[in-house]
Amino acid sequence: MGNTAWVEVRLALTGCLRLARGDRDGLSCFDRSLDGFWRSFRAAVISYPLYLVLLAMRVSMAEWQASGGWRIVMVETIGYVIAWVAFPLLMLNVVRWIGRAHRFFDFMVPYNWCQVPQSALFVVVGLVSAGGVLSNQASEAMDIAAAIATLVYEWFIARVALDTTGLVAVFVVLVDLVLGVFISHITGRLY
Repeated sequence: MGNTAWVEVRLALTGCLRLARGDRDGLSCFDRSLDGFWRSFRAAVISYPLYLVLLAMRVSMAEWQASGGWRIVMVETIGYVIAWVAFPLLMLNVVRWIGRAHRFFDFMVPYNWCQVPQSALFVVVGLVSAGGVLSNQASEAMDIAAAIATLVYEWFIARVALDTTGLVAVFVVLVDLVLGVFISHITGRLY
């Protein structure tokens, strides 16, 4: 990535943090044009190593041994790419259905970039849980708190980026959640 790309990444991550604090003006940190939309998929590349760490924590040793590491990594990587492509495709219809087609880039660009801090959060939570520093009950509570925080974060992004109601933002988050569970279920059955 060139110098300009690093500036855009830094600015986008600044916007992610501002949105996480509930600052709707964080949207101003993103290039919400067509070109900015395509460049926002750099977030998938940045998040991929974090995804692999989460995968290593999620898959049991028995599954690694039974299926082989390369098969699991290949299947999960294909699922990862499909998820990154399927959600924007689905959102093209969703934004049209809710009357917000003109806000598609306003939503998708921050949504894509905000996957980076969410992935980092889950890695930190996973490492703390795996480190045995906390009791099982405390680890589970931390996992639940992180999941709720990311759902609220995505809800806020949908609410402000689509300039819509809280209920419509809940619908958008549910679309994302159902799609993610569906893809995860399919990929998990392939190894």
